[in-house]
Formats: sequence, structure tokens, C-alpha cells
Amino acid sequence: MNRSIRRTVGGLGGALLGVVISLAGTTEVAAAGSEGESRAAVPIATAATPVPKGFKANSITWLSSELGWVLGTVPCGSKVCSEVIGTKDGAKTWSVVGALKAPIPNTSLGGRGVTEIRFATPEIGWAFGPDLYRTTDGGRTWAHEAIPGHGEQVLDLAANATEAYAVVSDCTHYCSKQFTFWRTTSLTKNEWAQISLSLPNAITADVTVYGQTVYLLDPYGQIRPHEDKLYASTDGLHFSTRPVPCDKNPLPAGLIQVVPSSATDVTLLCDGDAGLSEADKYAYRSTNTGKTDRAAGTMGLPGIQAQLAVSPSGNVAVSSQSDGSFIYINDNHKTSWTQVIGDSDGGVGWNDIVYVTDSEAWVVYAPAEGFLSQGQLWETTDGGRHWSVTTP
Repeated sequence: MNRSIRRTVGGLGGALLGVVISLAGTTEVAAAGSEGESRAAVPIATAATPVPKGFKANSITWLSSELGWVLGTVPCGSKVCSEVIGTKDGAKTWSVVGALKAPIPNTSLGGRGVTEIRFATPEIGWAFGPDLYRTTDGGRTWAHEAIPGHGEQVLDLAANATEAYAVVSDCTHYCSKQFTFWRTTSLTKNEWAQISLSLPNAITADVTVYGQTVYLLDPYGQIRPHEDKLYASTDGLHFSTRPVPCDKNPLPAGLIQVVPSSATDVTLLCDGDAGLSEADKYAYRSTNTGKTDRAAGTMGLPGIQAQLAVSPSGNVAVSSQSDGSFIYINDNHKTSWTQVIGDSDGGVGWNDIVYVTDSEAWVVYAPAEGFLSQGQLWETTDGGRHWSVTTP
């Protein structure tokens, strides 16, 4: 699964259009975190509750090609409420799973609440960014929890079936404090242990997990090119640095995302030299957890901010946005890319582009947290060549 580069410190991502970013990590486990407060949300749904009219998606996550969840908003009286819908049959049917007592804040304005959803097992998952909520019953009920280390924001979170990882900022806005990195093996409790790494302050951070292989990126993008920090672990506990392939390019470019497709295979996305609605976007592949890599080609210039998805066999899709919304794919496992979507929509953008099989992938178009939100779910069943809107 891929992880989107979306959650920013203090909303700076919207202010710094054209600055794109990545992940980071390092060494060993230190002190344990403490129990967080528990504030359970009241479930509003039964297993058969249909998705209400007006549902707008913001984040999507899958455990398999059959089992997925979407975090979004629904009108509730004069307000907008946060709701989770789910499918157990590969999107043939969707139903309301539960609700969260937390808003989905606007991307540019910031504020408390949650923007992302991820699951570790069919029962255990988290909603986060900036706040932290956890479910242990498949999304029916959600408990508000203290952020690891009593931080201010969860910038990113990823999990496998036995452990979860979180990147935390101690500030609500950009500040000089370093990020902290946390791990838990107690998926049903709010108990986290810090992994001690050097994570200088950046705009955002990203963590991705494939089995016991974990990647952590602390990105600087075009603010301070050639200073991105990338770390990897093959046992989920001990981290070491990896080279940043974007540094090979003489133009200022940042590593914005790292997506594994096996325990050893990983694809890396670089983005930089942004101009008017355009940026250089190019990829690298590695078969040894990022120790060495090879070029995987350059996509078209339209679009600045970008997100990456990789299928089990190595097909690659990149969603991008600037004054429009674009999708590029590389399904030849070589270096040529094809632009399959180019929409002059004002840049409403995407979130959580992700493959669930080699042929099927999903993305949220115009997420609910945006000013021009439509919250649509888009699906492809031919590896990314053609996309269509799916109504839950």
C-alpha cells in the first residue's frame, strides 16, 4: 500500500505550493509511552446501514482486494460529521461502519481532527492527522487517544498485523523541534516506545510498512534540496540510512515518497524544479531495500504535488496536481510513462492512490478536506489506463 504525502505542519503545504516531500528513520527503541485518554464515539450504524447521500470521501485504505474502509464526511443537520464506510466484498457493496467525534479539518486552514485512516487487522485501525483515534471493532467505535510522547500532531502512521509506527511533531506549526518516531506492538493499547532517530524539523514526514520492512522519510523538498533523510529497517526495529536518489539530479529536487511492493522491492518518487503548474517528476526502483537503485523514468511536467502507488508486480501510478489534476502510469517496468488523466479542474487534487491488485487501483478525487471538495472514489480495473467514478 502507498502512503500519501498530505499531512503538513501548520498547513504549510498549501502555502508552499510546489514544495513536495518524503520519509525518515534510524536506530533503536527507547522509553515507552503512556496510556492515552479514552473517549469512545457512539456507533451510529448497523452492518446493513447504507451509505447516506452526500457522503464525501477523504481517505481510503485496504487490507486486501476485498476489505477496505473510507473516512469521509456526511451532512448531519446544519453540521458536517465524520463517518467511516466499509466494504467486505471488493466494493460490490459499501455500508456505514461507524462515526468519529472528530472533524476533518480543511487542508489549508488546519485545525484539530483527523484526515487519514489506516488498518492493521480487520478489527484494529487508526484515524489520525493531526489527532489520534483508534478502533478495535473494525471501525464501529473510535477512542480518542493521547499522541505518543504527548506530541501535538501525528504526521503519519503505518502498520502491519503486529505493530504500528507513527511520526509525531511536538508543534502545531512549523518550529525548530525535531520530529519523533514511535513504535507499538500493543495494537489494542495506547502504549508506544520511541525509536531514537535524528529527524530534523521539516514540513511533513512519511512512514511505510511492508511486513517487517519499514521506511521512514524526513523530507525537505525544494526548501533545502539534497537534505532529505531516508531510513530503512528490515526487522521493524533497527534502522539505517539509505541514499537519496534524487540527489543525483543537479536540479533542486526532493524525495517525496517511498513505496514498497515486497520485502525488498521499493519505488522512490522525486519531485522538484517547480515552475508555473509544472515540476520535474521522476522515479527510481530498488530491489534491495533502497541500498542501490536504478532510474525508472520521468513523467510529464504538468502537476507539482504528487503521490505514488505501486502494484504487487511493480506497475506504478502517480497522481499529481497544480492548476489541474493528473495521473501518470508506468506499466512496462522500464522507463516510459503515460499520462492517462489530465483535467483542468483548478487543482482539486487527489489522496491515497493505491493498488489492491495488479489491475485494480483506487484514489480519492477532490478530497473532503479541500475547498472544492467532491469526495469522489475513483477506480481502475485495467492497471490505471482508464478510471471511473464509483458511488458507494
